[in-house]
Amino acid sequence: MSEIKLERDKDGLVRDMTQSNIKVKPRYTPEDVADIDYDQKIGDPGQFPFTRGLYENMYRDRLWLKSFIVSYATPEETNAAFKSYIKNGLNDLRLLADLPTQSGIDPDHPAAYNSMMCGGVAVYGMPVFDKMLEGLPLEGVTYELAHSNVSSSIYSHACLVSKMRREGLDPTKLRGNGICDPIRAILVYGSPDWPTEINRQICIDHVEYTIDNTPKWKAAAPNGVDPQQAGMPIIQEVGEVIAVQSAIIADLEKRGKTIDDYGPVVVALDSEIDFFETICKFRAARRLWAEVARNRFGAKTKRAQLLKIGIRTSGLSLQKQKPLNNASRITMEIMASVLGGVNSLDASSFDEAIGLPSEEARMFNLDTQHIITHEAGIPLVADPLGGSYYVEALTNYIVEEVYKYLDEIEERGGIYECLESGWLNYVMEENRLRVQHEKENGERLIIGVNSFQGEEGPINNAISNCAYMPPTEEDRENRIKEVIEFKKSRDYSVLGPKFKTLYDVAKAKENVSEAIIDAVGDGMTMGEMVGIIRMAYGLGYDPFSMIETPDYIVDALGVE
Repeated sequence: MSEIKLERDKDGLVRDMTQSNIKVKPRYTPEDVADIDYDQKIGDPGQFPFTRGLYENMYRDRLWLKSFIVSYATPEETNAAFKSYIKNGLNDLRLLADLPTQSGIDPDHPAAYNSMMCGGVAVYGMPVFDKMLEGLPLEGVTYELAHSNVSSSIYSHACLVSKMRREGLDPTKLRGNGICDPIRAILVYGSPDWPTEINRQICIDHVEYTIDNTPKWKAAAPNGVDPQQAGMPIIQEVGEVIAVQSAIIADLEKRGKTIDDYGPVVVALDSEIDFFETICKFRAARRLWAEVARNRFGAKTKRAQLLKIGIRTSGLSLQKQKPLNNASRITMEIMASVLGGVNSLDASSFDEAIGLPSEEARMFNLDTQHIITHEAGIPLVADPLGGSYYVEALTNYIVEEVYKYLDEIEERGGIYECLESGWLNYVMEENRLRVQHEKENGERLIIGVNSFQGEEGPINNAISNCAYMPPTEEDRENRIKEVIEFKKSRDYSVLGPKFKTLYDVAKAKENVSEAIIDAVGDGMTMGEMVGIIRMAYGLGYDPFSMIETPDYIVDALGVE
């Protein structure tokens, strides 16, 4: 007689709350939404407060942008990848650089070697942009910058504008956005390039400049993805991006600009594996910003009340154990994004927990979105879950809790003070440790990791062996030589005065944007831009204090 017993409830639920520990009831009824005023708190799609979506017909009129970070070891590889993915439906070109670039240093810096060309291109200057974007349009296409810090966003925007000017194109037609989030840069990455004081000043310089000169470019897109994946629950994730954007608008007002000058807001949020919580988060975020824009900043135009959401499906949810399961996770996260009405979708890849995504994994991301659109018919109706007792109750709860969090931020002196005091980090770390404890105790089941582990089969093994490999030492040595030769080849009689202009305007706390673009066009590198602005603020040239200020910089600036 068999000793195997089939227990119906053996794999039953272990939680009665969402991923962010929001307690939920077993069922919801009309009583749970009785106090929610439809016109004021939900509204039709395309109408204030845009809970149900920004546009009346939503995806019938315009599908979401399909994007993911394309940044391999070399600009040539990256260019070829862009062209391949575009043929398969990519229509939002997302750029990134390697870690040294995002730390504000060039490849020839002694701290750059070990992580050079890993996770992105070493974007030291205009020659890299020329190779990376060779044959790709600069007008009529959307570019997004996924960099961790403020300096990389500003530098990459300068490269795009300089390239357009050189090619006789109109920079007012440059379309896209950069994260350029002064809070996330320090909170998550501890970016060494500039401290918060500089990040805040230069960010507003950049925003002010783009309103007047590249109006289709959204200069700052506050990012909740990385704080969320570093530990922040969704209430704090949404609250943080609303608080950062509010601080940017408040700083902009001091320069005589209004929220109506700024126009629609773009933010980046995480699409997590908790299906309904994620959907409700996106709905809540739109409502929150519409209300803040109207009630706090007096937005008069509809445009200024719009919150455009770009998402990245959760890399944190992906596991190296049984990586085929990640395909299911990504599909659910894409579905939640579409049902939540996002505007731009960057899907992670099923092999991403192992290494940089393979081409086949990238194609799977795009094909999944095509299947959801053209076979499953998910985007046919705007906000198809609108009116669900559960969805409306959870959306409203998130909004109310975020307002409480925003009040606490203000009571603590505002978002910048909360960053500098360490309180934001405490909130993030406390939740991260709680989640880890729940996983270890079996209070959160991660399939294939702490439950239902099973055996690794040939498909899982194949996925584990197909990820993109990092560059060789020879590749890195060649890149260092390339940078050194580039710096030697420049005309310092032209470039030197550009260095001096940037230094002077930064020291005077004037807007540095045009000075950066002008110098980048004549060959200023990423590391030089960061170093010169640091010096203008009385800091050392090198963020890592490992190298002396180059003689040609000293000579150009006329400083000791």
